[in-house]
Amino acid sequence: MKRKLSDTFKMQGKKKASKTKKPLLEIFVKVRTHKALDRAVARNKGYLDALKQQDRAFTILQKAGLNREQSLIVDRAISATNQCGAAYGTAAYRLGLHDGIRLSSELRKDS
Repeated sequence: MKRKLSDTFKMQGKKKASKTKKPLLEIFVKVRTHKALDRAVARNKGYLDALKQQDRAFTILQKAGLNREQSLIVDRAISATNQCGAAYGTAAYRLGLHDGIRLSSELRKDS
C-alpha cells in the first residue's frame, strides 16, 4: 500500500518530536531528497546523460596514470565540487519548496 506524503510527515514529526523539534520544512527536505529524488533522477534523461559523461571522464582519469599524490589532489577537487553542487541543490530545493508554500498560501488568501 502506498503511503500518502502527509502521513509520512506526520510519522516523521512524531519520531523527531521526542528528541528535537525539527521544522516541517526540514522533515520535508529529508524525506523528499532520498527515495523520491532517487526515483526521479532514475527517469531523468538529463541526469542519466550527465551520469554517462561522468563515467567516461572517470575512465579517462583512471587511464591517465596519475601517481598517488596526484590522484588525491584530483579526488579532493572532485569531492569539493560535488559537495558544493549538493549544497547548491539542497538550497535550490528549499527555496523552491518555500516559494511553493508561499504561492499556495497567497492563492488561498485570494480565493
